[in-house]
Order: sequence, then C-alpha cells, then structure tokens
Amino acid sequence: MARKFLKLIENTITRYSNGGILTGDQVELSSKYKSIPDYKNLSDDVKQKIKDLFDSGGIIKVVNIVTKMPSAAPGNADNRGTEFVATIARMTDGARYDNQGKVSLPLNCLKKVDNGINRSGVPEDAEYDNKVQIDPVEPEENEEQQQTMTQQGDSLKKSNLSNPRQNTKIPSKPATPSPAVKESYTSQYLPING
Repeated sequence: MARKFLKLIENTITRYSNGGILTGDQVELSSKYKSIPDYKNLSDDVKQKIKDLFDSGGIIKVVNIVTKMPSAAPGNADNRGTEFVATIARMTDGARYDNQGKVSLPLNCLKKVDNGINRSGVPEDAEYDNKVQIDPVEPEENEEQQQTMTQQGDSLKKSNLSNPRQNTKIPSKPATPSPAVKESYTSQYLPING
C-alpha cells in the first residue's frame, strides 16, 4: 500500500548546533581572537574595520551566520557544518543596525554577551533623558465659546458640547419578558435552592 504522506524532516537551528551564537545575539571579540588562525588569514583592511567597529562603542549584534563553505543546494550537508562566518554590525537604535557598516569574520573570534534574556536595549548614543513631565489638566469649559447649534426638526437648539461628569442612565426594557424562575423548564431538573 502506498504511503499517503511524505516524511517531513526539519533541520532546526539551535544555539549549540550553530556554533553557539544565533542571529540577533549581542557579541564581543573573544579574549585571544588575534591568535586564531582564521583571524590571521583576514586581510589588513578587514582587521582594521573589525577593530574600528568594536572601538566605536555601542552594541554589536550578529546580522547573519553562514557556513565557511556554503552550498547553493538546499539539501547539501555543507550548509550545516562546524565552521561558521558571522556578519556583525553596530546597532543604531533598539531595532536597526548600520547596514553599510557590516563586516564578516570567523565565528570563533566572537563570544556572546550574556545579558540575561538577550535583550541588549538601546545604544547609549541613541538614548536621551526626557525631562518633560506632562500632568493631566482639566479642560476649561467656557459656555461663551460653545456657539454650535443643532437642528432638531424645525427648530434650532443649542448643542451640548461638554463631556458628562457622571454615567448616564439609559432607559431600557427587555425585548421579550423573561420567564419566571418557577415557570422555567430548567426548574424541572435543576433545584432552585441547592
């Protein structure tokens, strides 16, 4: 008998199957990144760009992670590996990064900044102290300024533009009379007083 459904194989990317760092993590340079052979193989201008990026201060986040030798084929085993390259960028505010200032470097040159639940916050240069305190003020009601008239039938009446200060009771009655408790069919099988 032929199978009705195909097998679905899902390859999830988790923190420790992707080199220990995920996209969106805040990172810093590892302590001995200059002695790592992958870093030594980078060109001098890339090394300078990395140095400038981390010396500029602010929050550095991982923008993208790819394997060292990625393949265009989606099912190729080279797309998941043990050596990764991370693209990093400086955060300009809480959610955006400097798209023009991105730089790629080997993932083993970075370490994740442990900031609890991985919320890095807003960079210091994007923060400002808002000293404005707005207290609620009761609006003044001036009867002389309320000159609006409303036509009701054949006559003009002065409009009431002020906000009410208390709840308005709306007269209403039910559309159908509610049956008495004793006349209800539920009273036949449910006791009224417990």
